[in-house]
Amino acid sequence: MRPFSSCGTGFNFQLNETDFMKWVSKCTQHEQLHKMNYINLEDLWITKEGVTMAHHEQRFRGRRGLVFAGTALLALVAVGGMAINHYMNSTPKALVFQEDPVHLKLEQSYDHFEGWGTSLAWWANDLGGWKDQAKVDEVMDLIFDPAKGLGLNIVRYNIGGEENPEMNALRPGGDVPGFQPEPGKWDWEADAGQRSVMQGAIKRGVNITEAFSNSPPYWMTISGSVTGAEDGGNNLREDQYDAFADYLTEVVKHYRDTWGITFRTLDPLNEPSANWWKKGNQQEGSHFSTEKQAEIIKKTAASLQSKGLDGTVISAADDNSIDETVFNFSLYDQDTIDAVKQMNTHSYNGSKMEELRALADKLGKKLWMSEYGTGGTEPHNHEDMTSVQELADRIMFDLKIMQPSAWVYWQAVEDEGAKNNWGFIHANFNGDEQYEMTKQYYGMAQFTKFIRPGAVIIPTDEGRTLAAYDAKAQRLVLVIRNELSAENKAFDLTGWDVAKTGSAQVYQTSPELNMQKLEDIPVYTNGIEVPTADNSITTVVLEGVLPSAE
Repeated sequence: MRPFSSCGTGFNFQLNETDFMKWVSKCTQHEQLHKMNYINLEDLWITKEGVTMAHHEQRFRGRRGLVFAGTALLALVAVGGMAINHYMNSTPKALVFQEDPVHLKLEQSYDHFEGWGTSLAWWANDLGGWKDQAKVDEVMDLIFDPAKGLGLNIVRYNIGGEENPEMNALRPGGDVPGFQPEPGKWDWEADAGQRSVMQGAIKRGVNITEAFSNSPPYWMTISGSVTGAEDGGNNLREDQYDAFADYLTEVVKHYRDTWGITFRTLDPLNEPSANWWKKGNQQEGSHFSTEKQAEIIKKTAASLQSKGLDGTVISAADDNSIDETVFNFSLYDQDTIDAVKQMNTHSYNGSKMEELRALADKLGKKLWMSEYGTGGTEPHNHEDMTSVQELADRIMFDLKIMQPSAWVYWQAVEDEGAKNNWGFIHANFNGDEQYEMTKQYYGMAQFTKFIRPGAVIIPTDEGRTLAAYDAKAQRLVLVIRNELSAENKAFDLTGWDVAKTGSAQVYQTSPELNMQKLEDIPVYTNGIEVPTADNSITTVVLEGVLPSAE
């Protein structure tokens, strides 16, 4: 046998990996393999199953060509396909777009995203009292653990008002205990369930906590009930504004001093502009006119300062509608605006997202989307996809246009007995300590598992897509919402250096899949094409990506 020496027809079965790589590099550099028609490297693919030819029309000249090609294939397999991978990576291809691709609008990106969260009302009040601690830990991991679950890192703790014992019972979980059942009497053993859940959440990685109130204690109200006024109007008695501010800040102080939990923000209000908070409802709620909102905001801020609670600042006003938030802040006096350090809004209703973002920027305030939840349009069904589509649509809409620093869901866990499709997990608030995951859980995971706190949020020029970039991890994430028929969605990645990224990971939730990892897809020099199933949410993860220097 002739010894290996050049790109000629001589070969040696005993080539080591280093020499073989040099041989392939030399041959490909001089295009000898192509000229000899022994093998077309661009049509050769190495997989775990072996070597295959992409085109069957390859022809070899004579018996020596066949022998050479077979030997080359054996050698390539022997070194695990490293030579071909080297060749393919050194000559990346561009993607030919069949139609206009999605473009990432880098000029509109923002880097102040703090993370994802949930309110603890009302589910933590119930779950925290379960006797089966193993079941509690399972649910907690599913919600807060970054590796095992959604990885939510923000919780909103509800400071309960506690209903008048002479009134009808509130909805399951909604009867959140208060710490001051009557004037001058404090009960610091109250609300052990919600407190236990919050402590467990912090152990699993929650790093931002906010306290908020749905209603003052019943004995401070005009109606004598935490459910609202008789007519849906203001319900806090005129002589109780100082007392209510003291109540809220005393709870904040006790949590700091006794349990070592410092709430970063305190909101004394919840959907204060709504007129549906009426006596006899099944949950806590309290209307405040704009003037009265300003009054309790300023008094609560002053109470925080007087007690030396410098680690906690005021957030407000958690209106149900984005438009209500814009309206109320336009009417607050300067002292009230100065007292508010963080603007909170729910996004159930309203369209003035750009106006709110501009207002927050103008006032120099952090902006949160502090509550949203959805149950879709279908009857009670844990596999419901309409709620998943509504959730994904809202997240994309809010993050792209309103651009909040945090996005917080209402209740991560909903009462199975309510027979709706809200929430990520359904549990029995009354009865057996059991739970089931819903399809909406996996829809949320398509975002929270991959777009982590600190990521740069990148709007796109297409309404059903969103992008995010983690500079530290060099990870680019693309999320696609498709409520229509199956299609391929192409992205133009001009402006990104993907030289180190040969393929991308794909995860999908659909009627058949629960955030299932699919086969990796190729990444081209200028973009990527993603197959999406009908009625699905698809997340694409590209590792080793850098912004282009150009």
